[in-house]
Amino acid sequence: MKTKITLVAIFLNIICLELFAQPPLVYNKENLGAGFAPPSLPTINQLPVIDPLPDPFMWSDNSGRSTNFSDWERRRNEIKAEIENYEIGTKPNRPDSITASWIPGATPTTGTLRVIVTKNGQILTLNSAVSLPTGSGPFPAVIGMNSLSGSIPADIFTSRNIARITFSHNNVTTYGNPRNTDPYYRLYPDLNIDNTGQYSAWAWGVSRIIDGLELVQSSLPIDLKHIAVTGCSYAGKMALFAGAFDERVALTIAQESGGGGAPAWRVSEFGGDVEKLGATDHNWFKENMFQFSGLNVPKLPHDHHELMAMVAPRALLVTGNTDFFWLSNPSCYVSARAAKEVYKTFGISDRMGFYIDGGHNHCAVPASQRPAIEAFVDKFLLDKTNVNTDTVTVNPYPNLNYQRWYSWWGTGNPVFPDEGSSVKIWLETECGTVGSNWDIITDATASKGKYITIKSGLNSTGSAPANIPENQVVIPFTIDVAGTYNFLGRAIGPTANDDSYWVRVDNGAFVSANGLTSTNWQWGRLTIADLSVGQHTLTITYREDGAKLDKILITTSNASIISPEILGPNCGVAPVVTPVSFSLDAGSCGQLGTISATDADDIAYPGSTIFQKWKIVGGTGTGVFAIDAATGKLSIANPTAIDFSKTSYTIMVTVSDGYFTSNVRTVMITIPNKIKICHKGKNVISIGKMDIPDHLAHGDCIGACADGVDKGNPSVARFSAGTEEALTNTIKVYPNPAKGQININLVTNLQNVTKIVVVDLSGRVIVQMNVGKMQTLAIPSGRLKAGTYMIRMLGDKTQSQKIVVL
Repeated sequence: MKTKITLVAIFLNIICLELFAQPPLVYNKENLGAGFAPPSLPTINQLPVIDPLPDPFMWSDNSGRSTNFSDWERRRNEIKAEIENYEIGTKPNRPDSITASWIPGATPTTGTLRVIVTKNGQILTLNSAVSLPTGSGPFPAVIGMNSLSGSIPADIFTSRNIARITFSHNNVTTYGNPRNTDPYYRLYPDLNIDNTGQYSAWAWGVSRIIDGLELVQSSLPIDLKHIAVTGCSYAGKMALFAGAFDERVALTIAQESGGGGAPAWRVSEFGGDVEKLGATDHNWFKENMFQFSGLNVPKLPHDHHELMAMVAPRALLVTGNTDFFWLSNPSCYVSARAAKEVYKTFGISDRMGFYIDGGHNHCAVPASQRPAIEAFVDKFLLDKTNVNTDTVTVNPYPNLNYQRWYSWWGTGNPVFPDEGSSVKIWLETECGTVGSNWDIITDATASKGKYITIKSGLNSTGSAPANIPENQVVIPFTIDVAGTYNFLGRAIGPTANDDSYWVRVDNGAFVSANGLTSTNWQWGRLTIADLSVGQHTLTITYREDGAKLDKILITTSNASIISPEILGPNCGVAPVVTPVSFSLDAGSCGQLGTISATDADDIAYPGSTIFQKWKIVGGTGTGVFAIDAATGKLSIANPTAIDFSKTSYTIMVTVSDGYFTSNVRTVMITIPNKIKICHKGKNVISIGKMDIPDHLAHGDCIGACADGVDKGNPSVARFSAGTEEALTNTIKVYPNPAKGQININLVTNLQNVTKIVVVDLSGRVIVQMNVGKMQTLAIPSGRLKAGTYMIRMLGDKTQSQKIVVL
């Protein structure tokens, strides 16, 4: 019996260990999931648009998603296949013929690791300098991109008895000048400098060094379970790709990697003049990747938060440097936050960190940054479990809303949460102030039939040309809602040598808007700016001749699909408000009707004008009536303020077409002697105008009881006729009038009140509260705007009291 109990205990213990064991820190194979079938890899025209960051847990075929770690190896290989197919080209598997030797140096702690790869009758040789600690080992090791420890100070490793190994990338393919005659491309004749980027080739080379370390274990004492890779700048990208694509790497440290490394391509598109997908080095990536530049970036099925996530469950530290704008540091931060969500999901948040600071040279490690690097080295190369790495999330962006980029994950609906309220301002370039060095060209395919281009022969690629009116196109615009605005241009850039401009917002610095290459009109991003409410200017000057610019969109939207397009109203004339007058009781329950307008542009180009910014700018009815800014619907805003001894009110109205504002139009609201009211929510009666205030006090409203205003509208309270009475003195509502909080005391609640409803004088429900067992309730200050309301108590009978909010 004792034996059986012991066996059961052991069995339960094994189950518990399996249930609660953390994912491995490293693996002993280059790619544990190499056997998974690759996903379908559609062409760019078949790919859906995903404007925010793609969901890293979603299967490539969109059949579902899984956050189970047991599914991660398969999903990781899907991401790998996508990055290879769309960005860097295929990274070949370990060759069949590979040999390695350890060649001791002049001292016992130095030497060379030589790895020889033979394939297709060709030979590639990797020579890696090695620096060993003293002793017998085995030693943890760091593979530095092009130096023994990358750009990390050597003492961080030497003081910890960690070996250092150099990966010399020119042994594989030459930096800055790759050719199809490079050793790597000779090994694989189906790969070339067009279909394969150098980051695929270089990552392959790092893996071959690790192969070599496995082959010479008896003579070169390296601890194969504790290998790190590191590099900075372009070599930071190299380290990241190497660590992501080889699961034998326990720790990846990618310093200041810039676009194509840790930053997400999608986020960098909104970063201004940074290393975007269309502006990175063509040698590093396969040539087909650049079809995803500009507004095509959201068609990539993946992004670089997933490149970082490929490192999981192994350790990853990325850094940035805010002194170097080109590195796209905000994008690095957003991408790192998104990647860390993957680590959090698997319960290993401590294995991923980021450190984005400034105040030091590119690739330098300041004293403030050292503890973070040392913590990751101690924990993941030396197994020091008492080290805290989970708090390595240093960044200068406390107000950057990074979550909006991935809040959609798990919903199946890849849109930003604030797209519905986005602002769009359309402008025609030819209708700005166009300098004499620009030509305005007539073209039926251009918006409103014209576009601008700089005169032939004028180029200024190094910096913006002289700041004089002749060189510039200046377009004023107005912002009504403060926020971050994206500036997009509808452009043609026939080649990569004539596809750019210099642009600035207000009096800021000119920034390059480059990579707008296309042979037909396409939208591309120009710049980004945080704008306050008020007047602003966009200034465009030339960079390359031959570039054509048609129109501008200034928007808070981050969507890549620009639809529907409308004409820029800055070319046209102001709209005209249509003459109209209303009777006070012409509409339904305080709704008088809709004011309309006309616009000459809309007549010439039907549907091009969007009337907006309807305003009441004066008149005797100011404060009594209100107008919907978007629709022009006129309503009675404050019925108790109406002076029924008058025969009419006037309001003075304007409207905008998004650029021009109309002249003021006076609208009259007449007050007839007999006024129709909606009595008790269902009967329309006509009474003398001087009796209206009493009916308003009981909840009646001016005008008809039309369907859609109160009937069947869930936002309007409905009460049975004949059951409503004035509030008894057993219920207290105070103070009245109220400037702040309104208190409601039901005392002993003899009327069994179950719900309290506050409605305005049109019958719309503003506040609802369930009473439950409460005796006292309160309506907080700020819940009700200034005006008159009815507070209704629903119980055995409906009781009401009018209250005025000041």
